[in-house]
Amino acid sequence: MRSESKYRRRAQLLALQLGIVLGLMSAVSVVILVFEDHRTQEVAFDRVHTVAVQMAAEERVRSHLGGPDATTVIAPIANLATSVSGVQYVTVANRAGIRVAHPDPERIGERVSSDHDLVRAGESFRGTEDGPQGVTLRAKEPVWFEGEIVGTVSVGILQSEIRGELLEIVGTVAPWILGAAALGTVASALAGRLVRRRIYGVEPEAVAGLLQSQQALLFSVHDGVLGVGSDGRLTLVNDEARRLLGLAGDVVGAKAVDVLDSNVYAQLNSEAPEAEETQYVLSGERILVATRREALAGGKSLGRTLTLQDRTELEATLRELKGQRGLADALSSQAHEFANRLHVLSGYLSFGEPGEAAAYLERISGAAREVEMGNLKDPALSGLVGANAAVARESGVRLVVDPESDIAPGWRVDEDILTVVGNLLSNAIEAAGDGGSVRLLVNAGPGHVRICVEDSGPGIAPDEVEMVFRRGVSSKGGAGLRHGIGLALVDRVIRRREGSVVVATGDLGGALITAHWKWSGARTLPGNVAGELA
Repeated sequence: MRSESKYRRRAQLLALQLGIVLGLMSAVSVVILVFEDHRTQEVAFDRVHTVAVQMAAEERVRSHLGGPDATTVIAPIANLATSVSGVQYVTVANRAGIRVAHPDPERIGERVSSDHDLVRAGESFRGTEDGPQGVTLRAKEPVWFEGEIVGTVSVGILQSEIRGELLEIVGTVAPWILGAAALGTVASALAGRLVRRRIYGVEPEAVAGLLQSQQALLFSVHDGVLGVGSDGRLTLVNDEARRLLGLAGDVVGAKAVDVLDSNVYAQLNSEAPEAEETQYVLSGERILVATRREALAGGKSLGRTLTLQDRTELEATLRELKGQRGLADALSSQAHEFANRLHVLSGYLSFGEPGEAAAYLERISGAAREVEMGNLKDPALSGLVGANAAVARESGVRLVVDPESDIAPGWRVDEDILTVVGNLLSNAIEAAGDGGSVRLLVNAGPGHVRICVEDSGPGIAPDEVEMVFRRGVSSKGGAGLRHGIGLALVDRVIRRREGSVVVATGDLGGALITAHWKWSGARTLPGNVAGELA
């Protein structure tokens, strides 16, 4: 039933196309015929008028029309004009309306059959009249001689001859019109077939439903979705994708390379096999999870789609959770370690060795001392550094806060400082590895921020400095979903704050990364209150 309905709709569409073609061709043909009929009549009127004017101006016609030899002189001239010009007749009559020249010699000497009064009064005539041979297109002119009208000239062409000429033209044009109609019908059918192929066999009435379904799906999902055609232009962008990518205005049809962030475009345009895997990308300072897929139809690639999810807030939560988990693991290990140390102290005391016990306490108190925060009195920054210190301790890394670190009293760090410090510390701890060291210096106050993170890792080669700040590139080994995101995010924050970042080799032997930008900070408490709380 569905197949029959499909072929019936196609037959109806073909009939509609055929009707449109034939209707247009018929309308054009009628217009052409009307125009040609008018044109042929105008040509005929011009011909009979020209012959009439020339006959009336002929000297022998003018001089002999009033004389007794009028017929003898004028009739041959009229017959010659008739045969040469191709008109139906040339009739010459004297002042009394008696014919002196006529195609039918038997009618010479008879009165003219039509009204010549206005012509004998000096006026010209041009029009259609009934005559002995039928309806004719006529022209009448007065004949003047020595200032007086001495007769009239009447020239005519049968209207049936004009229509005959028109039919000849129609007979010549008709095959071309029919051929054009047939060609138009075939072209219309082929165009319909081509359109169906381009829309992959979808019937016209189904297109609207598919479009509605597409729009409902695209703009109801919580993920960002964008599509790029094989020509590199955007074909669809839903509202969530506009928000995540910061796109404004109508970007559908624009080149993807012109409107998308370079990281997003690189993911979309990459030919690498891993590009089909879910990847982290940066758009501005947003961390997005991107999944790319090829758009296929009938086994042919039509372009690519990219699905985007916002993980910016989730990543911040995960970083905080990682720090808390590391802190919890550190506390658990310390609880076990303290239990062992208590057993050692109990042994010293039970054997009456208080001096040894005191020396042991002195040794373990130095080893267990927490990382010194110096003047990092900001609670958020202290918590972040403390969490990273716990992670570093579990990784066998020694984290030191430079004693010259300082946060101006009454000032609280903003999210940008926390982002830069957290990502630089995380990368430095991983780069340093077991047995390594990391040093942090933070100076923040009215007018500036300076953050230095140094590690004892392998460092960064000078020719790799620019590359490590790109998304997907890292100084650490291995690859994964979040590979190379941290330093790229740091770079974008510093660029937005119009600051600078310098990579060098530090005293610890590894990388020394220094970030600097202007900062107004956020004063949250009066100075005296902040001092008391500190």
